[in-house]
Amino acid sequence: MSEINIQNVPTDDPLYQQSLELRDRVLRQPLGMSLWNENLEGEAYATHIIALYDNKVVGVLLLKPIDSRTLQMKQVAVDPALRGQNIGRKLVHYAEHTAREEGYCDIMLHARQVAIPFYEKLAYQITGEPFTEIGIPHRIMVKSLIEQENI
Repeated sequence: MSEINIQNVPTDDPLYQQSLELRDRVLRQPLGMSLWNENLEGEAYATHIIALYDNKVVGVLLLKPIDSRTLQMKQVAVDPALRGQNIGRKLVHYAEHTAREEGYCDIMLHARQVAIPFYEKLAYQITGEPFTEIGIPHRIMVKSLIEQENI
């Protein structure tokens, strides 16, 4: 497999449009929904991280500031044809590195029930009770980005 390149992409880049198409195909169409029916105005305030393979967007995630300490990871999607290639793991590690560099302490996310094992392997922990979002079960998961020291 050729090199997977992980990078930030601005919303005025053509690769951003590709990331929207991937998110729609992977996250919305299987639920009978369309990303194009959603209000995307807030996208400009998020950090968009993509995985590129042969100049094609094959993975995406967004980081949205919640407050000065916490980012929310959202809209994580990997091309189904390339799952199992560690693209999702690479996206999350890049996102965590980016968050630390920007001074954030925590990442939280709304994990689809089926994705919980993926995030648990990356040291995210479930908090709170199950809830329904976009018609499917989710759990809030969090991870501290601060290295714990023994005192």
